[in-house]
Amino acid sequence: MRAALRWFSSAITAPYHRAFSISEIEREPILQWVFGGLLFFFFVAFDRWMTSPNVTIEDAARGGAVCWEYFQGCADWYFLHAIGTGYSQTLFYMGLYTMMAFIVYLMWQRRWTAAHALMVVLFVWETLVTFVLTFSHAAPYHYYHIALTAVLLFAPHKEFFLKLVFVFLYFMSVTTKLDATWVLGTYFTSLRDGLPLFPDALTLPITNAVIFMQMIGAWFLMSRNMILQRAAFAYFVFFHFYSGVFVTYFYPSVSIPSLLILFGPMYRYTPIPFGWKTLAGWTVIALLAIFQLLGFMASGDRRITLEGNKFGMFMFEANHQCIVTVGTYSSVPPAGIGGWESDPGTRCDSFFCEVKRVTQKTADAQYLRESRYESGTAWNRCYPYEWWSRYHAACDRDSTIERVSLRIDHSINGGPFYRIVDVTDICGMPYYPLGENRWVKQPPEAPLIGYPVMNTYN
Repeated sequence: MRAALRWFSSAITAPYHRAFSISEIEREPILQWVFGGLLFFFFVAFDRWMTSPNVTIEDAARGGAVCWEYFQGCADWYFLHAIGTGYSQTLFYMGLYTMMAFIVYLMWQRRWTAAHALMVVLFVWETLVTFVLTFSHAAPYHYYHIALTAVLLFAPHKEFFLKLVFVFLYFMSVTTKLDATWVLGTYFTSLRDGLPLFPDALTLPITNAVIFMQMIGAWFLMSRNMILQRAAFAYFVFFHFYSGVFVTYFYPSVSIPSLLILFGPMYRYTPIPFGWKTLAGWTVIALLAIFQLLGFMASGDRRITLEGNKFGMFMFEANHQCIVTVGTYSSVPPAGIGGWESDPGTRCDSFFCEVKRVTQKTADAQYLRESRYESGTAWNRCYPYEWWSRYHAACDRDSTIERVSLRIDHSINGGPFYRIVDVTDICGMPYYPLGENRWVKQPPEAPLIGYPVMNTYN
């Protein structure tokens, strides 16, 4: 009986072992360390998602779910109840936590095939959430992690392609920096506090050094010349620890472990592999390139319209300030007639803060509630699509809503506020992926409304 079970287990695991080149992980310590580093980021990401209202049935019911433009019906797939309504969300993520803990045990036991199979489950969930179930969680650190994990799990010649993908992600990041945001350093000079630790006079050379290193210097991370390799490695170690001042722990949690493991003390030059087995690795590279190019397909300046902005690496593409005014016209009176307004200079500790509300009866016997929101952080991009999605859902959900007007005033890098959206009824407006939304405008069609004050990063 035991022999039959062993034969059956081998008949299942042996093809799996060969298909995903798990023998590379078994014999290469550097891949085992990468395995652990990528597992760590699953813990960091899922810890944040565990209590997030996104991807819950309750968030969809109140119209808060924001799907990707190419899959606007994602909320129909939600199956988790938010904490306070039920325990399914926390139970689900504790199940993933248990899985992660068991993977650590399997790694200690050197049972890499089983550890690999369980990590595939984690990978599928992160990919599904990031690219299918919600627009809100899509961010460059997840793109980094998903790309690196895909190579580790599925591609032969894992060490080479992990290094290449890591460097290629730097190269993709620089494509959004080739404008005034970084060339002239206006992202940071338009911040009230500027760059931390450095005077404003050094902003320009520092931002251009980042462009040079991500475009050219990063390739020396893979060099056989150890002087060049170590110089590039030292620069990027400093860069990631320093950038953590802005991006906090989340982005360094995926970038620093991979950087230290792949290019640090364990580094060895890895020649370019050849043969049909490299197809999976080159496919990952091709998909990354296509994903980056999609972000540039929308016409005009995506930093202003933000159409297609979440395709590809978009971190620090601009310093944003936003004012959003929403007018909800309904057939029944809302609670309370009148209004209020925050004092000028009131601190905003959220992405958006409501600073003014007016509720009144209109001449045509409708009721108008108009709310004004202002952004509180330079990295809040105030996507028109997110506002469209939420209020479009409200129009469908609430039969008393007659229409919803929407105005969005947007400033980048300390420049003028332009009214990029000014529509009287967002309920009747469609939204198309990758642009062609004529109601989202940019200068000179978008009128200049005013000028911002210097803001802060957060």
